[in-house]
Amino acid sequence: MSLPHYLINVEVYFNGCKLADETKIPYDPESFAILKETLNNLLSDSDNKRVKKVEFWEDWIDTNERVKYNLIELKNDEDVKAMWKSFCRRITKGPIELDAEIRRSLDDIMKCLKRPESSKSV
Repeated sequence: MSLPHYLINVEVYFNGCKLADETKIPYDPESFAILKETLNNLLSDSDNKRVKKVEFWEDWIDTNERVKYNLIELKNDEDVKAMWKSFCRRITKGPIELDAEIRRSLDDIMKCLKRPESSKSV
């Protein structure tokens, strides 16, 4: 199944909290960096927080014919290709569910650790 120009429905959970609305991401079977940047653009404070880890829920049917889910971490372009391949053959027709771990940027943390310089000398 080819999806060259489609926007795909996703539910994104940032650090376990669901994004308020379901959103859409572009179908791009090639790039982990583009997927991370797309998720970063969904953040309200993207200057201070960045996506560090992305996982998605892959569905499958067990021997009792029940739908089960595996949480798969995406680490590189090959993992993203596997996610899209899984999406194309998925059992459920709902949106892709992504879990994104976000952290504050190192620069922002360093700014918080620096003391303001005193204008008085002792």
